[in-house]
Amino acid sequence: MQDVHLTILSRQCVLFEPGVSLDPSNPEQYASGVIRFLQKNRTKGLIYDLKSISLIDKTYYEWLKYLNTLCKLNNTELIVIHMKPSAAYGLSRCINESPPFKTALNIEAARQLFV
Repeated sequence: MQDVHLTILSRQCVLFEPGVSLDPSNPEQYASGVIRFLQKNRTKGLIYDLKSISLIDKTYYEWLKYLNTLCKLNNTELIVIHMKPSAAYGLSRCINESPPFKTALNIEAARQLFV
């Protein structure tokens, strides 16, 4: 999949690293590839790494909610990691609800949430 790097961390856990050219305004372009990967690998947990994302705006939040829906359809838990303070602040400014996905500090903390 272009603009996305998926790494199998264990039999049930996958790391999702978005590329800098990922287009969150068009989430449908990633849907079939993500679903296929999750189903093929019987993924129980998808860890989304935000280390390269400095700001989460409404468009990026909608992308994360869309990805969370794809995960739920596949019985997969989405956990977002490495959220920078600037990204967290941006997220807090554009939503009036609790995000539907979980967050964790890093990969190790996220993996413990799947066990």
